Amino acid sequence: MTLALDRAVDQLYAVFRRHPRPSRMGYCAHCVAPAEVAVLLDTPLRALTGGQLRRYAGKALTTWGDLADLRYFLPRLLELLAAGAIDDPVAPGRLFDAIGKHWRGWPRDEQRAVEAYLAAWWGHTLATFPAPVEATDVLAAIGATGVDVGPYLAGWVADGGEPAARHLADHLATPLPGDGPPWVLAVRAWRAGPEPARILETAVLAASDPAVAEEISAAYEIAAPPGSVG
Repeated sequence: MTLALDRAVDQLYAVFRRHPRPSRMGYCAHCVAPAEVAVLLDTPLRALTGGQLRRYAGKALTTWGDLADLRYFLPRLLELLAAGAIDDPVAPGRLFDAIGKHWRGWPRDEQRAVEAYLAAWWGHTLATFPAPVEATDVLAAIGATGVDVGPYLAGWVADGGEPAARHLADHLATPLPGDGPPWVLAVRAWRAGPEPARILETAVLAASDPAVAEEISAAYEIAAPPGSVG
């Protein structure tokens, strides 16, 4: 992970350490096995693995645990998620949807720690290709918290690096839902504007090898205004 992301994760641990390890957790006996719960209760937080937390990440606040439990496990969940260690494609969206319903009511230092993590995770993603979690999925997770994704899209424009351009190429090949929450509407409007084409046009000229140039050029043809390619 980047230094900024390491620092953001350390801050999560520092701020959320006020929440004690739960001694018991509620759960749906049809969905969750007692042994799965026991391992979370018996293992020190930083020793928990992605495999041990994978199912909890997708079930938190629905069929497993309450808000106090989530706030205890949150630093480790977010650390493992950014590292790509939670092997479940739907877990980020579900986890951040759960967070998004509550975190604006938390103490300000906890909110700031989450905000810093989101910014650092996004920066780490744009700087790394391939990244542990695809940029589209990271953006969806960020959007699920209810924050304005505009600054994150601006960060995509400002990055200027080849990894960010390659993420954009992948992102443009990913359809967005026809309807959706505000973040989807914001991303759709941004994709229809001039910035994606500008990012890709700059990147294709500086591409590290012909295969990457071809990949970015194909995405440029998607993003460029009609009549501007050829």
